[in-house]
Amino acid sequence: MAEVERKDWFRYWFDSPYYDLLYRERDQKEADMFVKKLVDFLKPAKNSFMLDLACGKGRHAIALSKMGFTVTGVDLSEKNITEAKKHEAGNLDFFVHDMRKPYMANYYDYIFNLFTSFGYFDNSRENSAIVNHIYNALKPSGVFVLDFVNIEKVSQCISDSEKKEIDGVQFLIKKSIVNGFLVKDIKVIDGAMHYDFEEKVHMFTAPLLKQTFEKHGFEVMNTFGDYTLNTFNTGTSDRLILICKKK
Repeated sequence: MAEVERKDWFRYWFDSPYYDLLYRERDQKEADMFVKKLVDFLKPAKNSFMLDLACGKGRHAIALSKMGFTVTGVDLSEKNITEAKKHEAGNLDFFVHDMRKPYMANYYDYIFNLFTSFGYFDNSRENSAIVNHIYNALKPSGVFVLDFVNIEKVSQCISDSEKKEIDGVQFLIKKSIVNGFLVKDIKVIDGAMHYDFEEKVHMFTAPLLKQTFEKHGFEVMNTFGDYTLNTFNTGTSDRLILICKKK
């Protein structure tokens, strides 16, 4: 059985075809619906500049661009950006970029970090630097939207394991809490080939995330619990969506 290198796990797992297979229900239709809900709520000006941070293959950035906004998507994965670039247009472009490094200062009206694309790094200073870079990249009164997993709900069923078979590929998924991280071990069985992958995010609760963002100068304006923007409930919400404003 091949165990994929666990250091910088995200570099390997997000580039794997099995990541796309496991999460294929997270499609463009879902992204379009979520983005429409956000735009209806936020009411951005038509000339807004937007950044989709850790954009993956760009489904949310694509949805935003179709609504007429000027959008940039960045991601660490060259494979993802190569795929996303197929959708580039006059108001949409994509670049390889590490979110731990700064962006253009005072440039964006809105920055989106969606589908639990935060809290990957072992060093807390790196997470802090990311928030600082986001703050600096926003214009005064700019808005940051974070979509994170609701850690407190997930923690209630941490002992549950899950088996899935998709297109003949088996996935064996086990969650655990290790040193302040939610860890998802993903065993992949594809015929004679066996692989071990990992997902790992910091155990950021709603109060801890709010504290982190406020420490860096944001005001947390709204908290939602799903992609239809229902009120966040600690015990039942699947997602934790924070709308933050740069002071």
